Amino acid sequence: MSTKRHITNLPLEIREQIFGEYFKVQDGYIYDGKVDKLRNADNTPINLSLVYTCRSIANDCKHLPLAVNALHFSTPYREDWRSLAGCFNLAATYYNILQQDLVLHLAHLITPEMHAQLEKRFPTFRSKLEAERKAHIRAWNTHDDVRPVEDTDTTNTSEPVRPAVCEFIREFYKDAVSAVEERSPREYRGYWNIDEQLRQHVSPRYRTPVDWDMCDNFYQNWTLHSGEIYQCLPHCLRLIADRNPQEFAAHLYVCLPHWDGKYPAEDFFHLRFEHWAIPSRSQVAHVLNLLGVPDFVWKLPDMWSYDSEFTYDFGAIPSPGHFPEEYSHPTFKFDSRIREKTRFSAASAAIRFLDSLTYNQRIQIRTITIHEDLPSVNNPSLHGLGLVPFLQENTLLRVQRGVNVLYCIMGIAYMDLIAVGPIDVRVRTASFWDVSDWQLLETLPRWFLDARDVANAGISPGSFTLLLESGTNADFCTEAFERFVHPKIALKQAWDAFMESGLNPTERAPERLSLEREMTMITRDLAVGEIIQEAIMQLVNQTSNTLRCDFNPGLPKNHLIILEEMRADPQGLWAYWERMIDMKDMPLPEHLRVRETLAQCFDIQTGDEYFQSQARDHQ
Repeated sequence: MSTKRHITNLPLEIREQIFGEYFKVQDGYIYDGKVDKLRNADNTPINLSLVYTCRSIANDCKHLPLAVNALHFSTPYREDWRSLAGCFNLAATYYNILQQDLVLHLAHLITPEMHAQLEKRFPTFRSKLEAERKAHIRAWNTHDDVRPVEDTDTTNTSEPVRPAVCEFIREFYKDAVSAVEERSPREYRGYWNIDEQLRQHVSPRYRTPVDWDMCDNFYQNWTLHSGEIYQCLPHCLRLIADRNPQEFAAHLYVCLPHWDGKYPAEDFFHLRFEHWAIPSRSQVAHVLNLLGVPDFVWKLPDMWSYDSEFTYDFGAIPSPGHFPEEYSHPTFKFDSRIREKTRFSAASAAIRFLDSLTYNQRIQIRTITIHEDLPSVNNPSLHGLGLVPFLQENTLLRVQRGVNVLYCIMGIAYMDLIAVGPIDVRVRTASFWDVSDWQLLETLPRWFLDARDVANAGISPGSFTLLLESGTNADFCTEAFERFVHPKIALKQAWDAFMESGLNPTERAPERLSLEREMTMITRDLAVGEIIQEAIMQLVNQTSNTLRCDFNPGLPKNHLIILEEMRADPQGLWAYWERMIDMKDMPLPEHLRVRETLAQCFDIQTGDEYFQSQARDHQ
């Protein structure tokens, strides 16, 4: 007589194997940002019906779907998040401006003990602070007598500080908010990359123009190559405020005069967002309101930007913060219009999803793949740090974060909203598609250094990987590294060897610069070569547990050849070095020089397309 078998009577190991095969789907689960849920990779709903068969099977199966399937996240785009992401970027960036200004103007209050405390986590912060403070005073009209950096350790911290409104803050607010509010929507540059605009935030005038020269143009903002400054500033400002509450409050109230007598200075610390946050509209609105930013900014990310002829046709705005209806529903001809597609990062989406799970659910996950395939807001290279708590609580979790080299590092789809022109003309203009060395060399170090910070944050070795992704453009990425990255490293090595060899130049520097300033200019430009050298060699030799790429990263250049070329240059050594630090570019592949490339980051509509759509809507 045969015995009837039931799956629940099988040994646990066999049951788990059967259930695991049942729940495992090809290519795992993908995150659907539009509905904020996981789906099968083929975009079908996840089938969990077996879990509901009986209590015994439910207990056996409850951990399996997340354990046997990799989770995939890509950069989400939602129409209803466009304005939210843009205004979040504005709020976070403006807060960063204020935070930097407070630290720079109150830096003389930092004692040696405070510096020592900061240096435990951020060993290079002090030197960067000193350099940035000197540059800040040189570039901006601070309206106050800032003590020299050399007095940092000896300043009597009991003396009152006379804070002042700084041009650094005023000019940022004018460009980002008041110029649009008071003049024209044509002044709107976009909030999708306002965090990047901050790094290029340059004073429009200088107290004594004769003091400004080409060397200053090569100064590299302290946030340019690494997220270390953004990580350190909150800790630094907290120390200053705790030790010097009156001085901190006095300067804050000058920066935010509407706070004086209304809000305690301590509340400023409550306005900071994590870089990887996806906050609610009410949370962002609360911060913008406290920072004194008017509500009209919520309209801007959803607003179309037009060519200049269209803008001039209807003249000035009716009143501050109010724009003509013609902007939304034009009735007369225009050539083209564009609108930003503002996104939160894929890492932000992953962090948001993981936060929504229980601890018991999270520790079942084994593999997460993150694809940063398009640009996103608020310093996305830093967002990997938001994954650290999950990697610490689940030592079996492995996260691979991919970043698209062309879109997220080279910025191939960048367009300035303030200079909208005929789209077809732009697409046909070859120089519009040129990729520059400065864009690659400014952005690449951030991803390297910020990924290194994740790997060094107390997580299991090899549990986090940054993958540089080329997609179908591996040859182009290899060529870019060969033409831009390896030469910059070799130039830095050659410059160092030249300066250390004792063969200091006897040839006089160009008339416009002193010898010292000329040397400083070249040193500043080549600094990135040293920053990226170690990471690039790890990619070349495949020796890193953290950094990888899916293309050939090229081979190092011999810096001795550069020294030979320099000595033989008929125009002289200074002419040689200035040519070497000039901006260089290379054309984008033909198949990418199309409207569809730009459409990844912008809504694009010609006038003909708009009026045809209007006609169809009225049929």
